[in-house]
Amino acid sequence: MSFNFNENFFMASMPNINTNEKIRQPQYEAYEAIQNYYSNAKNDNRNALVVLPTGVGKTGIMALAPFGLCKKRTLIITPGNTIKNSVLENLNPENPMNFWYSRSIFQMGMGLPNVIEYEGANTTNEVLNASNIVILNIHKLQERLDSSLLHRVDSDFFDFIIIDEAHHSTADTWTKCIDFFKNAKVLKLTGTPFRTDGQEITAKLIYKYPLSRAMYHGYVKSLQNIKHVPDELKLTIDGDESKEYTIDEIFNLGLRDQDWVTRTVAYSTECSLKIVDASIESLYKKLKNSKVPHKIIAIACSISHAKKIAKLYEQRGIKTAVIHSNLPEEEKASLFKDIENHRVQAVINVAMLGEGYDHKYLSIAAIFRPFRAELPYVQFIGRVLRYIPEGNTNDNIAQIISHHHLFLDGLWEKYKKEINESDIIKSLKDIEESLDNEFDNEFDTELPNECRNSKGVASLGKVSESMSNSLNIDNYLDTHLIQKSKQEEEAYNEKIKVLKEQLGISEEQAKVMMDQVRSSASNLGRPDLMYKRKKKGLDETIREEIVPNLISKFDIDKDGNDLKSCDLFKGSYWYIPNQQKKNAAMIAVYFNIRLKNKIGRPRKEWVDRDFDLAFEYIGELTKLVEGTIKQYYN
Repeated sequence: MSFNFNENFFMASMPNINTNEKIRQPQYEAYEAIQNYYSNAKNDNRNALVVLPTGVGKTGIMALAPFGLCKKRTLIITPGNTIKNSVLENLNPENPMNFWYSRSIFQMGMGLPNVIEYEGANTTNEVLNASNIVILNIHKLQERLDSSLLHRVDSDFFDFIIIDEAHHSTADTWTKCIDFFKNAKVLKLTGTPFRTDGQEITAKLIYKYPLSRAMYHGYVKSLQNIKHVPDELKLTIDGDESKEYTIDEIFNLGLRDQDWVTRTVAYSTECSLKIVDASIESLYKKLKNSKVPHKIIAIACSISHAKKIAKLYEQRGIKTAVIHSNLPEEEKASLFKDIENHRVQAVINVAMLGEGYDHKYLSIAAIFRPFRAELPYVQFIGRVLRYIPEGNTNDNIAQIISHHHLFLDGLWEKYKKEINESDIIKSLKDIEESLDNEFDNEFDTELPNECRNSKGVASLGKVSESMSNSLNIDNYLDTHLIQKSKQEEEAYNEKIKVLKEQLGISEEQAKVMMDQVRSSASNLGRPDLMYKRKKKGLDETIREEIVPNLISKFDIDKDGNDLKSCDLFKGSYWYIPNQQKKNAAMIAVYFNIRLKNKIGRPRKEWVDRDFDLAFEYIGELTKLVEGTIKQYYN
């Protein structure tokens, strides 16, 4: 078996990036920052960092970044299966909704980069050598494994490395990989540029897009923080139910610390029921006036705790799915299908959906466990941030619901502050350091540290709440939820220049290579068909789009002739109304004659490039016509 492979795909292809309105602003700005950074010879740090909030489009940046930059192959490293599978799906050339096609980077059917998943011994050398992009989990880079990619390729096999969820990247396996591919440019992407262990991400911050901007432009949902606040809460200590203490009494008397209180509240059925009821109320409010299948995502302390929470929801008629790492793969896959196909309304997880899991209908985050560190808290909140394009304003306000005595105020405030500030990261150390597995293994045990006492033993009191309570609601930000081209010739010439410089070839050879890439999966081998297609496309643009839009916008009588007095038909084009007696025909003929004059020859004599020039000119011409007609009717 042989594979079509162009090693220079990223340098020779002509992606539609610079003027593509389907690319989100932060994605284009990040792409531009990446290109500028690596083109500057003064930047001696090969590690660059881009920070974008969850849901803004990191995978899109992975898809864009290699173009004009990668001269060999790109390696994309992910920290786990959930993220890897998501990246694979979005970059899969066989998926008609992949990023390149869905965002019109390339037209449907045009050749795309060869993308493979590295699966160790199951990936043949032939497949590996035919790749433009290789995607893998970090585990496939472990030196101790015979199947490690590091044992299969030379150090110059990749010249561009993209690391997703870069807050993991100071761990030993990651740093050894970067050291092995010692000459490759390294792009690190993350939505959480901070770590639980205080280490800094080793890279130069070159672009950051704050969550506040993402909310304002409708890339992600807005946030509300809802706290259940009982007027009074009392607890017992050491099983002595004859004596109850308020929170203040416990702290003032030094009987227990805050960690003990939060553990007790987390495991209290009475407290949990209040969060269950508040989250269900939020869910029903969203579902009442919307067709969007909103869901609750909840986080519990442990597997057994998650099952208890699930029962509380099920007792109230809410269908649930409990997701945790101990489930067999088949069962997990089945549960994910249930979520995707809306067969459940609440998802209870134990550190399984902390990062990389994207389901836009998760709109309510119910917290049933304490958080000591910011990173897992932010990652959990990130699960409800994904925007719902078909939703209304209320559909795109996500709600975080927790108990006041889990004491999450500091994380909420820090979260808002950290994400909003334009300079979260003041400086990043340019030193690769190892990371212990403290965070990655945080939930390996049935009962995590947050829910144990100082001796590692579960120690809980009994909770009783007053009947009266309140809900404290805090909006993240008041947002407006529902609120281009370098010429092709210029881009073409720039690519020619790059190919000549990078590959040491002649201009003619570069042009041949460019034309070969541009013709991939197209009909450039049939110039007659291309000519007819472009002529038809131009005619249809005028006849089926521009003219009908103008007539509709200004409520013009298409069969009338009042436009004969419009300034369009004065001066050089005075004769058009004498030939065409209806408004619609006048406008169409005006466009055709203006284009003929612009090109300087009749349409039947146009060559391929003339059509390109006409398409480039027609946008500005449409603005002129629209402005003139507007003035006429005013």
